[in-house]
Formats: sequence, C-alpha cells, structure tokens
Amino acid sequence: MGRIGLLVAFVLWVGVGMAQEPEIRNTIEKFRPTNGCRIPADIKFRLGATHVGGKYCLTEEPFIIEGAKKLNELGYGIIKLWFANGEGNPKGYMYHSDWKVTRQTTLKELAEHPYYRRCFDMPFSVFALSISDGFPGNSTKDLTVSLAKTEEDIYRLSLYLLQTYRDREITFIIQNWEGDWLLRGGTGPDAHWEINGAPADWKLRVENMCKWVNARQRGVDRARAEVKGGKCKVYHAVEANRVMDGRNGVPSVATHVLPGVEIDMVSWSAYDGVSEDGVKMYEGICFLKQNMRPTAEMNGKKVVFIGEIGYLENMANRTKEEVVRMWDTFMAVYLALDIPYVFHWELYCNELKADEFDRKQYPSRSAADMRGFWLIRPDGSKSWAQEYLESVLKCAGERYDRMGQEIAR
Repeated sequence: MGRIGLLVAFVLWVGVGMAQEPEIRNTIEKFRPTNGCRIPADIKFRLGATHVGGKYCLTEEPFIIEGAKKLNELGYGIIKLWFANGEGNPKGYMYHSDWKVTRQTTLKELAEHPYYRRCFDMPFSVFALSISDGFPGNSTKDLTVSLAKTEEDIYRLSLYLLQTYRDREITFIIQNWEGDWLLRGGTGPDAHWEINGAPADWKLRVENMCKWVNARQRGVDRARAEVKGGKCKVYHAVEANRVMDGRNGVPSVATHVLPGVEIDMVSWSAYDGVSEDGVKMYEGICFLKQNMRPTAEMNGKKVVFIGEIGYLENMANRTKEEVVRMWDTFMAVYLALDIPYVFHWELYCNELKADEFDRKQYPSRSAADMRGFWLIRPDGSKSWAQEYLESVLKCAGERYDRMGQEIAR
C-alpha cells in the first residue's frame, strides 16, 4: 500500500473510531472496577510491574532480587526485567550487586547468572525480558552479520529457557524496549517525526527494523521447534510506543513494521494512549491488533499487552483522587478488551524531578526528589497506584465491592 493509500486508510479508520466513541465510552464505564465490574479470578497473573533503574533501594540484597521479592510480596504474578550485559553490572541493577559480567556475556549466559536464576525461581507466571541488543536504528550498513548473531543469541537464550524450565508452567516474553524510539534513533528533538517530519531514510529504517524483528522471531521459532511438549513457553513481542503518530500518518512501528512481519505478540508502551475518558487507549489497542500479523504459533490469535504504563503521582499537584480515577480508567479499558498482561511503570521510581533524563543511580532519595513513577516510595510506603491496584487484586473473582472502593479511597 502506498503512502497515500495509508493516509486514506488512517482517515477512514479514525472516522470510524470517532463514530464509535459514545459506544466505546459506554463500554469503558461498564468495565470500571469502581462501577462494580467483576474482577477476573486470574487478575494476579495479569498485573505486574517493571523493576529496573530505580533511584533508591530498601534493603542490602542484590537490587534485582530485592525488587522481584517485593513484587511477589505485593501479590503480583508477572514481572518485567531488563536483560542486557555490560561492563561489571548490567545497567539498572547496580545496588549491592556483584554481577561479574562483560559485554561479551551472551544472553544465555546472563540467564544462567545466579541473580536471574533466583528471580526466575520465584513464583511468577510470566517474565517479560526487555532485550534491545543494539538495534542499529538509522544505520545504513549491511546488517547481514549482526542479524545472524541476533538470531543465534535469541535462539540460544530461548532454547536454554525452554529446556531448563520445561517442567514448570511459566512464560517468558522476549521483547524490545520502545520500538518507535529505536526506529527513530533516540528520543531527542530529531526523533519527534510528528513535528519535524520523517527523515529521508525512513523507509530504510523500517526495512532494517523488519529484518531485525524477523531475525529475533526466527531465533524463538527455531528453539520452539526443537523443544516439544514442555510446560514452559517462550514468545517474542515487538513493543511500539508512538501508536497515535501512526494513526495520524507518521511512519511508525504500528503502521510500517507490524504489517511487514509475523510476530507472536505486540507490546505497547502506552503513554501516548493516556486520556481521561480512555478512548485513545481503547482505540490504540484495536489499531495495533488491526495491523499485526500473528505467527502460526498463535493460531490466529492477536495478542496485544501493555508493556509499560504509569501515571506520575508527584507532578502537576496531582491528588490521590486523580491518580485513582486514571488507573480506574486504564483498568476499565484493559478489562473491556481482555488484555492478558499489564506492566506498571514501575516498582521504584527511576526519574528525578530535577532532570527527567538523569539516568544515574543513587543509593537513596527522598520522595520529594522523585517524579512519582512508583508502587513503593523511597520510605517504603505504598503509592496511590499501589493502593488502588492492591484493592483490585483483593477483589479477584468478585465484583469490585464496597471493601475495594474503600481501599481505593
């Protein structure tokens, strides 16, 4: 389909979406937990959080293990971790840790590390592993060699997971970090294509990303073909993060990568879907499903999950009422569309008020210093989002009753 055809399709799709907005709003209201919606009995295994890069820690345990234990203690059944090598310590997990890894450490070797093994032994049903493995973004080089290595690394990791955990009901999802930023080569001013227009080489970037996605999927497919009959599952997901740009005709993962690849699942880092009424979130999920092409492994099922979502609690003078209302909206959309996994960003806040792009880690910070992407604050207290999500978890299999509403307040 040419660019003009895509633009026409976008206009038609948006027009249909606008016509359906009253119906979508009614559906969202029907599925609001605080309106008495029944909470799925398996909600524990649909809700979780990311643990990486927090600016504080609460114990002297290795940081990755501390966070995984805390999420388990809070009652969540799924977890998202960053999965990358580095010199000395993987970025995001430095506190009280002695990793002894290098840039030559393979993904399989990382999965064998005692810290990850201890996390994988915890009673989570799903581990989403964010692995970006150096996608070249706007590189114009021949990718043949690097893609062969990518496929082999993902294959060996997948094979190891399938073999090691074959007797356990557990799912590993191998995914990338926010794919549209990878496609655009970063997050700086030049990456805002909706303002600046797409660069001249955008088609090459899309082609390269499709090749990279296909290489990763082949790695997973090869491993699954060799290990049959086990209880452990390994899937591959592509994460998008500028879905609304795609709906508006800007080249994106949603509109130009997903139609060109076959993948198991799609993850959405869904901040661009945030609105008070939830309509953008609802339509964005439907848009991703419309554009994705599932692998044969999925038997025609189109799986979209929320790989990242949060709502800053410590900015713009937000109140508990506002935070709870927004999370109630999120949950209404996710319940209405039967979203299998939702990962809160994040367990411990990773952003300072003074500089949201300051990614250095610190041994401790006060709550006043942080922007408020958290379930647990630096003093160990529960955030408003955590209080609300805890109330949802406590109502598993039942309507969100008076007990839950009192907790939410």
